[in-house]
Amino acid sequence: MRKVAFVIFTFIVVCMLGRLGFWQLSRAAEKLKLQQQIEETTQAEPISDITQLPSTPVWHNVALTGVFDNQHPILLDNQLNNGQAGYHFYLPFLSQGQWILVNLGWIAAPPYRELYPVLPQFSGEKVITGLIAPTTSLLQLKPESSAVSWPLRVQSIEPVWLSQQLNRALPQWVVQIAATNPLALKQNWTPVVMKADKHYGYATQWFVLAFAVLGMAGWWLLRGNKE
Repeated sequence: MRKVAFVIFTFIVVCMLGRLGFWQLSRAAEKLKLQQQIEETTQAEPISDITQLPSTPVWHNVALTGVFDNQHPILLDNQLNNGQAGYHFYLPFLSQGQWILVNLGWIAAPPYRELYPVLPQFSGEKVITGLIAPTTSLLQLKPESSAVSWPLRVQSIEPVWLSQQLNRALPQWVVQIAATNPLALKQNWTPVVMKADKHYGYATQWFVLAFAVLGMAGWWLLRGNKE
């Protein structure tokens, strides 16, 4: 009875480890597909007419002309750069009658939480170049205050909620400004957080662990038979 229970337990553990390995392989395939999509769209000519964007515009290059709303800066919290605390600095941008959010890049946080960084101001008509990307969703912490004040410090970029605060419609995506754009701040945003190679590495670890469990179980059973 003891051996039967051990075999069942081993089978369950090996199945779980194998499932984790195949899940990592599927994640690697998703990342490869995403990387290929990004490469294909970024090599195309930038879209300069916002009305000509496809129905699924994410990962397309744009070159848009418009004006920034400096009165409503948004700071995405908990953004580290080489271990230094900071924010991703977003501004609403009006182009051809459509408001969008533009991530201008990383800016360092002051040493005290109650202070805000000195934010750049952009006057007049500007041209932004960059990549359309999904919004950044992080763990939502308890709001520091129920009152909305500007600059607005947020834990996630949520277009629906931000549209209500700004009283203007925003699309379900943002523009990540290009590092080569003269308006860009320090750029540490990447479209793919984890490369496919890492997922392959994790998958290998799970499979090796599964074979190790099988080997140890087989050795234990053989030893038990000899005794």
